[in-house]
Amino acid sequence: MQQRNERKDAARHREIILDTASQLFHEYGVEGVSMHQIAKSAGVGQGTLYRRYSSKAELCLELLTDSFSRFTSSVERYLAEAAGRSARGKLEGFVSLAIDYVSREIEWLNAIKPSEWCAEDRTSVFESDPFLYVTGMLKAILDEAVVKGETPPFDTEFAAFTATASFNPSTFFYLTKDRGCSVEEVKAKFVQYYDRLFFA
Repeated sequence: MQQRNERKDAARHREIILDTASQLFHEYGVEGVSMHQIAKSAGVGQGTLYRRYSSKAELCLELLTDSFSRFTSSVERYLAEAAGRSARGKLEGFVSLAIDYVSREIEWLNAIKPSEWCAEDRTSVFESDPFLYVTGMLKAILDEAVVKGETPPFDTEFAAFTATASFNPSTFFYLTKDRGCSVEEVKAKFVQYYDRLFFA
């Protein structure tokens, strides 16, 4: 009975922490909220918070699960509709969807950029579900391009990795906030760049 109660308490703490973090992030922005503030507002001890989430980055990753699921569903629908298109065309559409996703979730995604993580956690962003998913989809599209003869054979795994890394939240944040580019301009720039890089 005690173990069951502990599991219920842990689930309740998780729900309270996530709800509180979401509200605070929306109100003040991720950068404007501290872990101490989250624990205090949620009514839990800092030890309880840190046992479950070692950083705001981990909190953001869990909060992004739902929106990421919607993103992957939209990609699956798009690829089903684009089945007869060239790999080049599929790449353009996929990049557009990925940039739309980043633009919607920029505040939370920006909180998990590698530069804000301690050295021992720095690789975690490259092992996160969003990064692995985008890399995998890009590799599949590039593999298709090679098979169809749309581009000569090359290391599609490395190309997909570097492409995913290049349109990370920090890059998007810089282009839109510091350089003043619109989301549509960012899409056009990346599509043009990848088109010339992979299909020239």
